Amino acid sequence: MKNLTIELSSQEFAELLQAYQILQTFLDKVLSPNELYREKFLTGLSTAQREVETGQFEEVNTFDDFIR
Repeated sequence: MKNLTIELSSQEFAELLQAYQILQTFLDKVLSPNELYREKFLTGLSTAQREVETGQFEEVNTFDDFIR
C-alpha cells in the first residue's frame, strides 16, 4: 500500500469525525455486531469487557508498557 499524506484543517477534521459518528450510528441501527465483526474479535472484546468489569487489568502510562 502506498503512503499518503493528508492535510486537514481543524474544521475539516471535525466534519470528518461527525461523518464517522453518523455512519457508526447508522450501522449500529441496521447491523448487529455479529454481522460487522469476526467471531475472534467478538470473543476478544467479551474477554476484555469481563476483565475491565472485574478489575483484571494493569494501567499503562507509556506505549512501551502497553506492548509488554
